Amino acid sequence: MSTNTSTTNSVTSNAANALALLLREDPLLVQHGLTSYRGERSFTGKDTDESIQDEAAYAYAASLLHDNGDFSHSNPESSSGWMSSSGEYRQRASEALAEVDRKLALVDSLSQRISRDAPERVAGPLLRLHGFELNDNDESNEKDGNRLSASALTMTATREKAGRLHRQSTLLAQIASRVESTLQRGVTRMESSTTRLSRVLELSSTLKMIMRLQFEARKVCSDGVFTDWDSSAGIGGVDLRDLTRAAASVAVIEELLAHPALTPEDGAETIDVVEKLRPGAEAVASSVRKAAAGLMNELQNHASSSSASLSRLGATLQVYFHLGELHDASWKAVASALSFAEKASSQLFHPAGVQKMKEAAKSEAKALAEEEANSKDIGIQSSSASSGNPGLAKVDPRQRKKQTEANYQRLYARKLREKRSALSSKWSTAVADAASRVWNLHRVLSRRNDATSRRNFLEVVAEQDVPEEFRAAEKWLEERLDGSKANFSLFSLFWVQMCIGLGGRIQRLLKYDGGSLESDVASLYPAVRSASLEMVTELYDVMQMGLSSLEDVAACLSSSGGGAPVAGVMGGSACLEESVFVGISGLEEDDVVSRADEAAGGFFGGNSADAWTHDVDSGFGANASLDTRAKSGGLTASPSSTSAVFSSPEWIALQGGKGQDGAMGLLPLQKSFLKESKKRLFAPLEFMFPEAVSVDGDGVAQKVLPTLPSRYDLAKLDTNIREELSLADPRTGGGDFSMTAMISENVVDMLHEFCLAARRAISEVGDDRIVDPRTGAASEATKHNIRVATVMSTLATFVRNAPENTFVTPYRPAQSPQHEEASHACSVALLPALQEMENLVKSSILNPLCYALNRRIGIAIAKMHRGIYLSETVDASQASSFVQLHLTDQFDQVANAYLSQLPGEYASIVASTIATFSIYSFVSNAALVRPLGETSRLRLTQDLADFELALEQFVFKGGTSSLSQIADGKPYAELRAVRQLLYWNRLDDKTLSPADVAKSLLREVWVKDFRPSTLFHFLFSFAPNLLSSPHHFKRMDAGEYVGTMVKLDGSIEDGEASAWMTCMACCDAYQQRESVDALIVEGDRRISAILMVIGPELLRRRRQ
Repeated sequence: MSTNTSTTNSVTSNAANALALLLREDPLLVQHGLTSYRGERSFTGKDTDESIQDEAAYAYAASLLHDNGDFSHSNPESSSGWMSSSGEYRQRASEALAEVDRKLALVDSLSQRISRDAPERVAGPLLRLHGFELNDNDESNEKDGNRLSASALTMTATREKAGRLHRQSTLLAQIASRVESTLQRGVTRMESSTTRLSRVLELSSTLKMIMRLQFEARKVCSDGVFTDWDSSAGIGGVDLRDLTRAAASVAVIEELLAHPALTPEDGAETIDVVEKLRPGAEAVASSVRKAAAGLMNELQNHASSSSASLSRLGATLQVYFHLGELHDASWKAVASALSFAEKASSQLFHPAGVQKMKEAAKSEAKALAEEEANSKDIGIQSSSASSGNPGLAKVDPRQRKKQTEANYQRLYARKLREKRSALSSKWSTAVADAASRVWNLHRVLSRRNDATSRRNFLEVVAEQDVPEEFRAAEKWLEERLDGSKANFSLFSLFWVQMCIGLGGRIQRLLKYDGGSLESDVASLYPAVRSASLEMVTELYDVMQMGLSSLEDVAACLSSSGGGAPVAGVMGGSACLEESVFVGISGLEEDDVVSRADEAAGGFFGGNSADAWTHDVDSGFGANASLDTRAKSGGLTASPSSTSAVFSSPEWIALQGGKGQDGAMGLLPLQKSFLKESKKRLFAPLEFMFPEAVSVDGDGVAQKVLPTLPSRYDLAKLDTNIREELSLADPRTGGGDFSMTAMISENVVDMLHEFCLAARRAISEVGDDRIVDPRTGAASEATKHNIRVATVMSTLATFVRNAPENTFVTPYRPAQSPQHEEASHACSVALLPALQEMENLVKSSILNPLCYALNRRIGIAIAKMHRGIYLSETVDASQASSFVQLHLTDQFDQVANAYLSQLPGEYASIVASTIATFSIYSFVSNAALVRPLGETSRLRLTQDLADFELALEQFVFKGGTSSLSQIADGKPYAELRAVRQLLYWNRLDDKTLSPADVAKSLLREVWVKDFRPSTLFHFLFSFAPNLLSSPHHFKRMDAGEYVGTMVKLDGSIEDGEASAWMTCMACCDAYQQRESVDALIVEGDRRISAILMVIGPELLRRRRQ
């Protein structure tokens, strides 16, 4: 034993010494830094201490074995510590082998690098020993070669070193082999132990699963027999708590049976216990599914919003959640509701159904018409028999047939309207029932959470893809929403898909048999829209209320007095409902608001963790909404406003939305209805304003004025308009008041076409042919245009009264606010048509007529400049008035020949325009009279009074009560202020400066009523002769000059600036003349300066 020990120690010592010698004496290792620890370079050379060399980077296995030998023999008690510890043994052996491999790799890489970079460093010493000298041009290489040559070993030393290295490598390879074999034996033993342990763990896991399987099987067994849930399925035959527990157990059993450890592969041995339980487990799973399906079908077929129904629906969904089929079950229920709604749509929008409805209405109307005719005949016969006159009993067959036909048409329209309303109501009830089912399902899904995983049921459904049947609805919603799962809604998908299917069905029906049924199908729209609006309003109210039933709370409160408490879905008491703690039965007003917000989508904010176990009733469903509100004893939400319903997503989708192509909802039906309505409205226009042709004696056709519609034609058109508007009346047309605007748009389009036809019928004559220049009488073309204006006025009156005659008058004095609102909405919608008609008459008839009449009146007023006011010798009291001579007769002629022929509203327009022009023109001409003496002022004052009297009578004939009502009273105010201007005498004081006179004039109260040009021209009457009048300066006639300031339509704004520019030019010319001829005898020389002072100020005031 001691010999072996000494031999081992000597071997390891020799190996360590050989390694140390190699590290010390190998100059290449020293040069390249391979003798230092962790790659740190060391250039100590041969003089390196042994203590430093012991810390060299490559501690070979010899050194390790040397140390281990010391441990194992110097300390026998601790020898088992290193050998017995397999972990430490493996670690140290692995480190030793790694060091050996690294050393060999480094030596090999070193030799390759040196051979590649500097081969002379390797072969140089050998060559020099044999007498060869190397020529190195590089000085640095020569120095290194000299240093290596100086320290080179002899060939013998090199061979000895190589031998030592060979022996060391052999020894290290042996050591590595022994270490590897030792480690392999330990690994093999470890793998064997691990395999046995894994088999034990697998067996333990299998036993646990079998025990769990037996435990869950006992839950669904009754006296050792699996419960058949299918046989007890039904609304009242299943305890939902037991069914929920059974579903949870079935889910666990199916998961265990599907595990690979319990499911043998083909040809593998089976587990008897598992195979014995498998048939019963599969049977009970099937029965649970059938029971849940039966409950879901019955709950969907008997849609109700009672607490029991919603509670059972939540429990059924909990069953499906346990079975992992919640997604499929929910979508199956939605698909069932969609099929129910589509079935109702197919019954209403079907060719056979439409034809059958017409036939039924015809037969019933015919029977009623015959019955009325027979009863009338019997009455006539009885009355003739009682009176003793047999001649009264005779009835004209043609008259009887005519009355019977009229009664038949009336009864047929009524019966057809009743049939449409009944079928539409039936359809809307079916759709509302299907929608309430889906809404209840969505409501329960959004409020229920699993007790174990705390997952919301709606989120579980939203995680998976939407079925192919609802992909179109999903795409439609994604285009209008952000497409995120946060906006997922089963009800929205159902509603949109239902609307898409409805639109396609209506389109196919409209195209059926080449569109032969389009008119009959379009007539369904008023009734369908009315039923749809009622349905959506009820659904909207239900969805916004979010009311909880009081039944649970009443039962909970009664339990405190001895009654049995109501149990929750999983056995919890309904008395734990949050509403009991927030407020008794939620009677707080704030609670109503919070529930309404919750119904709008906030289902997760107020739910407790165990809310899924509670018996919650949200009061949803169209069928039970009225009962729920009645039971709540006043706990109701306010009815939805019409605007809120019209802006709801449900109504928008049902009406086809915005920007649709007409293939969704009721939009195809609405377009068809408006198309047919437009046809009925436009039909009478075909006979309006027909072209008339006359033939002269030679047989040549001559163009004459078109024939105008008679009052009978206009009355028929009014009847047609009111019949179309009455379709929006629920009583007479079966529609809804919200249709008023869309029908009114058709009426506006029809009136637009009527205006185009009337424009073509207006006679286009020149200005000189409107009025006879000699007599002032109206020409034939003007008379024709006046008749056209009468036609337009009559039609405008009919259109203006149509809303009230349609919606209000038939119901007086019992009309409702809805009738008043519909009438107002219709009036507002018809305003564009009325405005267009008025603009047509004004631009094409009234304005040319007013221009022609004002032109004649302007010529007559301009005659005052012919010297009638210049005579100072004639007695003013005996002289004939200028107005009586030239204007009064013209006003009377215009009133008799034109105003009396025009309708009242148009006559007032013509009278106002003529009166405005006449006042401005008369005042402007009077201001230009020069010179203006005392007699002239008296005459002018008399003419002003006569002129005012004549105009008052004129406008009164035109339908205006007073001149002060014309053009905001501005013309009349200026006419009244002229009297005060005529007797303004501040210029009599010659001591006043021009500035003082101007200030005095500007301070007068009546100055604000004048146009600046009137004051300018009036001051010219006091000016010297050298200051030319404005019309003389421009070398124009006075009447022509006034025409530049006062337009023929009575407007005056454009002429004031030009009048001031003319006045300034006159003043400039006067200044030049005055500088030449200073001897001015007549006139006031201050006028020019006064004009330059007041002119800018008056213009500034007028602009303000």
